[in-house]
Amino acid sequence: MKKFDFWRRKSTRLIVAVSVFLMSLCVLQILRPDREYIFRGNVSFQEGVSVEGYPVYGGIRLPPGVYRVELEYFCDTDMRNLCYVQDHTVFPQGLLTHGTQIYSGLSTTSFHMWLFENADAMEIRINYCGQGSLRTGDLHIYETNQLWGMYLTTVLFFTILLLSFQYLRLYDRAYPISGENKNVLFALAALALVSSIPWLSGTASVSGADLGYHLHRIEGIRDGILAGQFPVRLEPQWVHGYGYANGIFYCGTLLLFPALLRMIGFPITFSYNCYCVALNIATVLIAYYSFARIFHDKYIGVAGSALYTLSVYRIFKLLFASAVGEASAVTFMPLVIYGFWRVFTEDARCGTYRTGWRSLAVGYAGLLQTHVLSCEITALLTVIFCLVYIKKVFRKEIFRELCKGAMGALLFSIWFLVPFLDYYLREDLHIKHVWARTIQERGLYISQLMANWCETDKISAGVGFILMLGFLVYGALWLGGRLKGTDSRVQKLGGTAWLLGGLLMLMSLEIFPWDSIQRTGRLAASLVSSLQFPNRFLGWGCAFLVVLYCCCLHYFMERKQKHFYLAGMLCMLAGITTSGLYFCDHIARDHSQLELYNIEGMGAGYISGAEYLVQGTEQETLLYRGPVASEGLLVEAYDKGALRAEFTCENTTGEEGYVDLPLLHYYGYKAWAGDGSELTVCKGDNHVVRVLVPSGGNTRITVRFVSPWYWRVAEIISYSGALGILLFPPLFRKMKRSKARRRRDRTLNKERI
Repeated sequence: MKKFDFWRRKSTRLIVAVSVFLMSLCVLQILRPDREYIFRGNVSFQEGVSVEGYPVYGGIRLPPGVYRVELEYFCDTDMRNLCYVQDHTVFPQGLLTHGTQIYSGLSTTSFHMWLFENADAMEIRINYCGQGSLRTGDLHIYETNQLWGMYLTTVLFFTILLLSFQYLRLYDRAYPISGENKNVLFALAALALVSSIPWLSGTASVSGADLGYHLHRIEGIRDGILAGQFPVRLEPQWVHGYGYANGIFYCGTLLLFPALLRMIGFPITFSYNCYCVALNIATVLIAYYSFARIFHDKYIGVAGSALYTLSVYRIFKLLFASAVGEASAVTFMPLVIYGFWRVFTEDARCGTYRTGWRSLAVGYAGLLQTHVLSCEITALLTVIFCLVYIKKVFRKEIFRELCKGAMGALLFSIWFLVPFLDYYLREDLHIKHVWARTIQERGLYISQLMANWCETDKISAGVGFILMLGFLVYGALWLGGRLKGTDSRVQKLGGTAWLLGGLLMLMSLEIFPWDSIQRTGRLAASLVSSLQFPNRFLGWGCAFLVVLYCCCLHYFMERKQKHFYLAGMLCMLAGITTSGLYFCDHIARDHSQLELYNIEGMGAGYISGAEYLVQGTEQETLLYRGPVASEGLLVEAYDKGALRAEFTCENTTGEEGYVDLPLLHYYGYKAWAGDGSELTVCKGDNHVVRVLVPSGGNTRITVRFVSPWYWRVAEIISYSGALGILLFPPLFRKMKRSKARRRRDRTLNKERI
């Protein structure tokens, strides 16, 4: 049987037929016009009498679906009253939603809810604090097609999964897969499953310190795309609709995946959990690929992938701290190590040598586009490495490949770097003034460094006992002269990893003199302060320690010391098992769970340390409100959207006036009058967008954010370069094979003649 018979199999056709039928039903439901439910009425609350759970509308009946609830109201207080939905007749997970706070600057409140069964007694309730005026008006419930979009995506996912299993089964029957490859495939699948268990428990997500911030990032990317931005530069709904430049400084390339799930209609924690599972799978595969290629052994690759994916530090960052950016950067570190390994150790005369730079380019680009602080540490390590191997660096072949890797990473990332540098140099942001924060007291003790678990209440995590054991064993073998006669390339790799890993562990300790370094100058103070926690060095530290453990396994295998090799494998299993049990026990007993379905459950004002606000901005005053005009100006027909506003302004004062809009001023905002002439935009009170209005009669003014032209040029360069790098090698190989075929045909024709 040929593997191309796959699509002719009855089982394959059955899977495809069933999935096409189900997806067709979903598409028909998506195309059906959405319904709108309107309920008339109003309720006024008595000032001075607080009320909880007062039903302003009851007895609402709705079929299953995803709905947007919109309630009209008048209120003169902010963040004191709450609107929410309740229905005790549906099963516990049959209605997923959160209430939303009520603001004086808005006239309606809206939020999404997910309903998975018929509701017969749904109620819209209000929590009233008893202060200020509150009066509710009409209720509008809008049906969306997102429930069927969710079903369509689910059917498509399981169809691909079933077809993949079917293809693998038939391929193995036609071309039997070796036992080693089956073992590796099973081990990697099991590793991906085990590492993802905490994110496979429904819609609940472990409540880490940074979870809210990264959920806001996902929601911000979704809102930006829906507002017409791509890539997303300013998150339009952050800071109560003022817009925030988080996307300029914290690249969210990988977060496009959960943002897409949110656009389809999935709840926010479900989308986040899917991202964490995908990140675990990517880490398993990249780590296996890198370590298996370095040591030319698939089982060592599996061991390295297990140690790296389930390392104490990585699990702590992703699970307990919810440091999504840093955990995402950790995924690409083995690829950088593998890239340097290829460039520095492979024979330059080999035909595949000139492809080694690709691993460097993708690895560095991955780091740049996930976590800038990890890039700071990576840059330091790169400088140290190049200084140590300075003679090799300037060899023609090596230097050429290193330059190609650097240029490739720059090409992949220039779309992000140009706006980043533009704003960093142009705007006086708060992040430039954060330099007095000290970090030495946040360093680890040696006992914490070696512990096989982490103390989550102290935000501390080490490398774990097993990786430290590998560090000590390799050090004993190396310094004891036992490595003589082994593969010199692996020996040099191990020596470099031992020195760098030791240095990084030292830099994560409380005894390292970070405070003294900070006092040497303003630049050093800013760089050190930006690190926040010394244990950030353990991301790369774990990568080097995993390399050392794999070096030990390689040494035992090369010397045919199978008992030590098996002991190393058993220690690896014991280490990751015991640390996993500690983590599971902690989650079950001590750690809180957080369930979020829509962004309204978090609010729109949280921006972590406010690093990307203009220095001096009073964040607490940035609430929902309307425009503020100078004396003598009248603003009418005001309409505000995502990073835009439109209004009619009458200026009869005889001199220039201004209108301050509820939009944070970043470079890129422009304004036009009704006749197409461009108006001046500058910073107003509290660094909001101010439009200067010339004297005259009524004029319709439009304000919106427009990306500068050179940002767009950078995007075109990145996209074209990435597409060229992806397409050129296959085309080159095809041309090379065609040329070889023509040469062979000419030779055969000459022989026949």
